[in-house]
Amino acid sequence: MPSCEPWKTYARWGQDYKAPVISFRVYNRHIVVLNTAESMTNLLEKKADIYSDRPMSWMYNVICDRGKAIFNISSSDPHHKQYRKLLQTGLGIRAIRGYLPLIQRESRRLAQGLLQNPDDFVTHVQRNSAAVIMKVAFGYTIRDDDPFIQVANEASKISGWATEPGRWLVDHHPIIRFIPSWFPGAGWKRQGLAWRDRLRYLAEIPHQWIKEQMEAGTHSESFTSKLLRPDGRERCSAEEEEVIKWCAGALYAGAGDTTVAAIISFILLMALNPEVQKKAQQEIRDAFGDALWDILEQEHHSTGNMTMTQAPPIRRTEVRHEELQDNVDLSRISRLPYLNAIMKEVLRFAPVGNLALPHRVTEEDTYGDYRIPKNATVIGNVWAVMHDPNMYPDPFTFAPERFIRSQFTSEIQPDPRQWAFGFGKRACPGTHFAETTMLFAMFNILSQSTISLPKETSRPALEYTTGITSHIKPFPIVVEHRN
Repeated sequence: MPSCEPWKTYARWGQDYKAPVISFRVYNRHIVVLNTAESMTNLLEKKADIYSDRPMSWMYNVICDRGKAIFNISSSDPHHKQYRKLLQTGLGIRAIRGYLPLIQRESRRLAQGLLQNPDDFVTHVQRNSAAVIMKVAFGYTIRDDDPFIQVANEASKISGWATEPGRWLVDHHPIIRFIPSWFPGAGWKRQGLAWRDRLRYLAEIPHQWIKEQMEAGTHSESFTSKLLRPDGRERCSAEEEEVIKWCAGALYAGAGDTTVAAIISFILLMALNPEVQKKAQQEIRDAFGDALWDILEQEHHSTGNMTMTQAPPIRRTEVRHEELQDNVDLSRISRLPYLNAIMKEVLRFAPVGNLALPHRVTEEDTYGDYRIPKNATVIGNVWAVMHDPNMYPDPFTFAPERFIRSQFTSEIQPDPRQWAFGFGKRACPGTHFAETTMLFAMFNILSQSTISLPKETSRPALEYTTGITSHIKPFPIVVEHRN
């Protein structure tokens, strides 16, 4: 099994065998990889009723005790629908309107941090994500040196190690899970139990903190506090509290990790594509004019009533200095077509999940000439779709223009967001939240700074991190104030 960038290997296998679907075995586990958009749509979307379960990971679900986590729980478990309903309510379009001042404030702080210390840009991005998610989920305010800045990253790494295909013998011979941890050769179990304790600790600390704040009457309203006391007085049951804790943990693990990966890739891609960056900066200036700089000095309390997907394109004539001061909040950035195209191209060029989280088919199925056996692990190769030259001509060129209709082209290429955030009943319920956070971060960074490579530095070859989420591996950059 390839240990680095396996999505490229799977795509190459598909090309070698001229097959949209490939399969192989890892010990006694049958793995099916879907390399085309058509196969993903036909199986993971149209047949979601039988393709929405998760493969059993004995190491992660049982030894590490993560079987009830939203990303791992069986689709047949009654809690699965309950989780998704709570998260869709907490991260839906209506809820996002209330988070806009927080997202904007932290995005501005991210942009300022990049200017002050560009060498630590990854830490700045992690801090931005943690600040937003911890405030939304628990009402917790992040400090600059706060340990929670690294929590999502640590949890993601542990999850990646514990679910790595073929790494743990217990996943293929579950009977050995009963071997005592002190037994010779049971180092894998001691490791799993250590990860279990660490993951429990990471999940329990913020939950206990918000409960203590609520008892003292000093809490800020948050996703967790609203659910723990839905009527403002009576506490929910122990079973309901357990569901709430898992959902809040999913907020941090899911939204935090994906936005961090996307924004890191965005920053690096701006350094590599100065013409794209200049074009986006000019669009911002044309839309907001000189009054933007006054706006950046003020905190905004209005969130407006337009959403990303509803707002029409902004016109320069709509924006006057006094309007920006009095009536316009920065959610209007969602109406900048080129900036939105950059977001789509980042998700296409450097997918946050090059391989979709694995699905399990619950009954035998056929697809064309292929037989897919019951309980097979089915993985969507998102990278292969995003770099399919039949869908995206010249796929290894970063070109936001592919998503904008102009006088030179009337054909817009497919929106990559339909593959970027999961499939069927396992699609990410926080998609709108992630997109909004990304868009605000990109706007503020481009408004305040210009990103470039160090002088006399050759263009680096792009490499990607390998894990549950992925981003371009960092390389040195320069961040300067815009002139």
